[in-house]
Amino acid sequence: MSTLPARRAAVPTALAVLFASVLAGCSLDGAAGHGPAASEPPDVRPLSGAASFSHAQAVRLHDLEEQAIAPCMAARGQRYTPQPRVASARSEETNPYGLLGPRKAAADGYGIVGEYLYLRSSPPPSGDESRAPAWRRALTGTAKHRVSVRLPDGSRVEYFADGCVARARAEVYGADWDRTEPVVAALSTRVLAAVEKDPDYRAAIRRWSACMAETGHPADDPQASRARLNGRLAKAAADPTSLRALGREEIRTATADARCQARAELAKTIGRVQRSVEKRVLSAAERGVVARHVAAKRDVLKASMTSGASRSGR
Repeated sequence: MSTLPARRAAVPTALAVLFASVLAGCSLDGAAGHGPAASEPPDVRPLSGAASFSHAQAVRLHDLEEQAIAPCMAARGQRYTPQPRVASARSEETNPYGLLGPRKAAADGYGIVGEYLYLRSSPPPSGDESRAPAWRRALTGTAKHRVSVRLPDGSRVEYFADGCVARARAEVYGADWDRTEPVVAALSTRVLAAVEKDPDYRAAIRRWSACMAETGHPADDPQASRARLNGRLAKAAADPTSLRALGREEIRTATADARCQARAELAKTIGRVQRSVEKRVLSAAERGVVARHVAAKRDVLKASMTSGASRSGR
């Protein structure tokens, strides 16, 4: 949808050192005494990940969008400086079910402290463009060209088709992308919600929860452990020693979480339940929308690789 471009962070040396000290100390503490790590679980996602991109893919596509926005703005007499993507790999690739592998858990925990340091290091917006109403209209469009997309639950999302953002997205993704993307995202949410209500899923969560209690990290579900640690971040962030301590606890908890997920066969259960749920909760028409979106996504990624190769060869 039409959103202002984001900025990617560059980590200053001091923060990088702090982050490294958090992770180095935590990884050793969190992994000690637990034997060999289990294999990484499959990255199970609703609709086989139709609504998501890997971080590398997202960055590549974002850069193509930015490169398309700039000449569009120039044609309208406005200056625009392409901006790098701010979202990190950890924020974009976090599993929607909270699935976590032992390698990632031992290195980065849940990514709570790491993401805080990453975002804290974000530089101010670059460029000296005007933020006058005319500049904003050129970028995001006008209400006269509003497009309303009806979602499966009856709600609607809107965007302005005449803005340079929308036109750049149409150039990169194709004319129908902004109409199908929110629908597929909504269908993914529907599938996820249905999976989390399934009796077999709930049984796997109970097995996981019992395992977590045995390790000294009691939690009712995979989101609870993250929420508890995240709730302490604001206070810990005021003091480097407290932040390192929180980071060590985060990695210990995440390491136990990953091992308990493996013991409870959580990823395997979710994959099986999700396949059944998708057959049950999606209509034939909705599956058709997903299939068309997946085909468009495949074409977009193929084209982005070609565009990237041609730019690097110049």
